[in-house]
Amino acid sequence: MPLAGDLTEFPLPEVLLLIGSRTGRLRLYDAPGIIPIEMDLVEGHANGLHIGESFLTEKAQIVAELSFLIETGQGLFEFIAEPVMSVRRDEPLPVNELVMLLVLHVDEKLAKQNAVLAPQLFYMLELPPPQIDLDPGLNLFYQQSRQLLAGGVRSEDLAEYLGLPEEAVGLHLYNLHQLGFVKLLETSDVEELREIMLQQEITQKSNDFLLAVEASEMIRRSGKLLKLPSGK
Repeated sequence: MPLAGDLTEFPLPEVLLLIGSRTGRLRLYDAPGIIPIEMDLVEGHANGLHIGESFLTEKAQIVAELSFLIETGQGLFEFIAEPVMSVRRDEPLPVNELVMLLVLHVDEKLAKQNAVLAPQLFYMLELPPPQIDLDPGLNLFYQQSRQLLAGGVRSEDLAEYLGLPEEAVGLHLYNLHQLGFVKLLETSDVEELREIMLQQEITQKSNDFLLAVEASEMIRRSGKLLKLPSGK
């Protein structure tokens, strides 16, 4: 008899622990935005994932794909005990280890997202920016925000400046942070960086002024001052 249920009531980590050392195929489906996934399990070990025409066996791939499913908090599952062909792996992936990796991965992503959305943190441009293309909507936000992000800005202040909802700005900042276009800084770090940038600007302007003075003095001494043509 198949083991079936709703992932809103029985999260995937619990389902995997319930299956334990059984051999069979776990089908995960009806999750929003996620195509159906079939997972081969052999005597308490994860063999791999069937996603469309692909069969994923790498540990990182398995954890990443299943994490997306967990984050939706929705979907259905069905486990049928049946013979499954074992896949030879360099590193076995026990179900208990997979559950631990999934929980840690999801918790880490949530912690990062909460940190990015925290209003007490500032967001500042990463320089140089990554050499990757942004989708049009995110790129427009990035270009509109560059001036404020260059000196560090809070999400709520950026939202007010752009006239956008804070939730939308927070999501854009999260995506830019994930892609490496912005970094997170505490208030004290921002103040320190701003002081350094101000000192660099003052030094540059001072150097430019001194160079201009030296150039003027050299021209004066050489007698090559520009002479205006005499009027006729």
